Amino acid sequence: MIKKLFLTAILLCFCYVGFSQNTPEQMAEKITSKMAKVLSLDEVQKEEVYVVQLDRFRQAAKIRQNHEAEPQIKKAKLKKVYNKLYGKMKAIIGEERMQKWSEFKNN
Repeated sequence: MIKKLFLTAILLCFCYVGFSQNTPEQMAEKITSKMAKVLSLDEVQKEEVYVVQLDRFRQAAKIRQNHEAEPQIKKAKLKKVYNKLYGKMKAIIGEERMQKWSEFKNN
């Protein structure tokens, strides 16, 4: 009886952890909304930012999954993804807004 209760409790914990993780789509939507609010993006910019962020989160998820046991490789590949993101974002919203976004994130 106690064993069954214990196993049920552990199973519930795993279910909770599994459901609490956001999808790339949810993360892209969340960061896009925040950027739109902070940087006063128009609808076209907002859509372009969403597409770039979604691509970023999908790539990052694949990297994390494929290189789970190789932290150095994972870190290097994630950095490349971020650097590409920065360049694309700068092209969409401009250098000044990227600076403003960096300041917002650091505070």
